[in-house]
Amino acid sequence: MENIIYNILYIIIYSFLGWCCEVIYCYIIDHKFTNRGFLNGPLCPVYGFGAFFVLTFLDMYKSNVILVFILGIIITSVLEYITSFLLEAVFHTKWWDYSKHKFNIHGRVCLLNSTLFGILSVVLVEFINPIIVDFVSKFPEKIVFIVTIILTAIIAIDFVVTVQAMLKLNSKLHNLQDLSKEFEKFGISFIDKTEKELELTMSKFKRESNLKEEMLNRAKALRRNNILQRRLLKAFPNMKHKRYNELLQKLRKEDKLK
Repeated sequence: MENIIYNILYIIIYSFLGWCCEVIYCYIIDHKFTNRGFLNGPLCPVYGFGAFFVLTFLDMYKSNVILVFILGIIITSVLEYITSFLLEAVFHTKWWDYSKHKFNIHGRVCLLNSTLFGILSVVLVEFINPIIVDFVSKFPEKIVFIVTIILTAIIAIDFVVTVQAMLKLNSKLHNLQDLSKEFEKFGISFIDKTEKELELTMSKFKRESNLKEEMLNRAKALRRNNILQRRLLKAFPNMKHKRYNELLQKLRKEDKLK
């Protein structure tokens, strides 16, 4: 039980450090702060689990930097590929896409990122992990247990909230697709128009005024993202939906205009 608690805490710590790396990297590229990661809190679990697997399998080889680098590339790339596949299977979305990068596999992993993860694996095994282990060892086991349980509970709540936000976004896209078909009956391309353009176009139809107003109200409500959905769209700027990608990009574009 003690080992499990410590392993969970290490995963949380490295999830936070991974989030820091993502935020810094994106700030260098985009020159702005972006709350990266699947969760709302400052954590990137894929980094936490990646660090856990790297340390579990490679700590014994720390004297061989080249081997740690090569195996680190393999372990982290496999984890990133599986994570991408599962997220796409569950939410019907591709959360990141390396298709434009050279030497990529189905856009899920690419040589550049895998090489960076290999370097991070070496830094983790050789330098960072000994410091983290030494730091955690300074605290009494009871404190470690309590802190880990509290953090795990908070993360679990965050996970549930995030999943609900994503499921609601999927439901919204489905409803928008149905609504766009209703607009097509009036010869209107729902996706291409802003709210004001829709109102102006629909005002030309004098008949069926109740239906017109009801459709416009539904359109306004559906095209507004809540704060959690906006965060997900900003955190994953290359997210693509397998079924409703055109509508998803429309929502993203309208969020940027607000």
